[in-house]
Amino acid sequence: MSTITATADNTKSQVRLDLDFSDIDAPYAYVQRVNATTGEKVAVRGHGSSTTISGLAHAPMQAGYKAVLYDTEMTLDQGFYYTVTAPSVTLNVTSTFSAGYTEPWWPTSSAVTARVASLRNGTYYMAVIADGAATPTVRAENIPATPGASFTLTASLSASVGQSTLIGMSFRDATGSILSTSSATVSVTTSQATYTASGTAPAGTVSVQPILQMTGTPSAGVTLQVFSVALTNAAGSATSGTVTVASNATCWLKDPLRPGNSIRVDFCFDPNPLCTPTQGVFFQSMAEMARGANAANFNVNNQQQPVVTAKTRSAPTSTLTLVSRTFTDKDRLNTILDAGSPLLFQVPSDYGVPQMFLSIAGTTESRVFPDHRFPIRIFQLPFASVASPGGPMQGTIGARWADTCNVYATWAAVTAAGLTWTQVLDGAAG
Repeated sequence: MSTITATADNTKSQVRLDLDFSDIDAPYAYVQRVNATTGEKVAVRGHGSSTTISGLAHAPMQAGYKAVLYDTEMTLDQGFYYTVTAPSVTLNVTSTFSAGYTEPWWPTSSAVTARVASLRNGTYYMAVIADGAATPTVRAENIPATPGASFTLTASLSASVGQSTLIGMSFRDATGSILSTSSATVSVTTSQATYTASGTAPAGTVSVQPILQMTGTPSAGVTLQVFSVALTNAAGSATSGTVTVASNATCWLKDPLRPGNSIRVDFCFDPNPLCTPTQGVFFQSMAEMARGANAANFNVNNQQQPVVTAKTRSAPTSTLTLVSRTFTDKDRLNTILDAGSPLLFQVPSDYGVPQMFLSIAGTTESRVFPDHRFPIRIFQLPFASVASPGGPMQGTIGARWADTCNVYATWAAVTAAGLTWTQVLDGAAG
């Protein structure tokens, strides 16, 4: 059974999400945060690279094995639960044999011929040709699988003459031995048609291998025409329990794309450098919230009242003032500001300030004592409230857009290397 477990971490102001879809070998999952009061749904940001399926960014998993996501963008002091869905995904496919190769399919006996052929209309297929002595069988590659996972094999076939054919899959253990085979025997005709077979991996399974086999001993020259074959897993879904991340009377300045940079922002700062607290980042003030007009008045001839054209009013702008206590705290603030992408500012619910993504303009860092050895610094952060930044969280070093600059000096160099953006995010730029 697919599961998602949500665990609130008040100290780090995040929710840990443990996903386990190994029962269906799901390679991707789409997670949403649901407000327990309003029902509003928001996609949880993935980690590292992600795969877009039906326009939605799915977090990758390894054959459904347990994956861990961290949600740092939930509203503080409110109840949320999480839903996760895993789509049915093609794990192995041979949609065309036009390249002239039958891989990843091969005959199990040298007495059986498997080669690429074509119809008069230019359609290519894999021809499995009987020799009149052996049972013609072809197998595909081994695909990682877990016990209990469900699979469906879909094959588009025809034959030179009517031919009974077994289609299915073999489940193998760690030694490569076949544990069991799930299959269906179908009557393939001279007209191209689609056939399916389903199976569930038994205990001890580490891989699944698709198989096609003409039953019996067909006459020499009988040909099974294989146009395409696809092995897919099952779709799945799960829902977590409700969790709440408490603010604990503190604010947070978070980097949604680089959560390791997020900073806790406390109240009650004593500016006397000889007093406690001895470290930390503190809230000093937030200036007036200004919302610019987004309308225009037009005078009309012989009419006293002007006509107004208006669009939705712009989001608020203001200035956030923070105080860093030590040089280390100052460096932490500069680190989270350096990247320049929108930051998330969260305030305890009893202050009545909704969480906001901030696009911070030019910053000012001021010293408060003539003796610059005293480390206290005041940061002025003018900002505009903006939409959440796009894209997943940054992944591991070597699999990030930023790391591409260490390998390729220009985009032309990336293009010359033949890399796609998905390859870059998967670490192929290194």
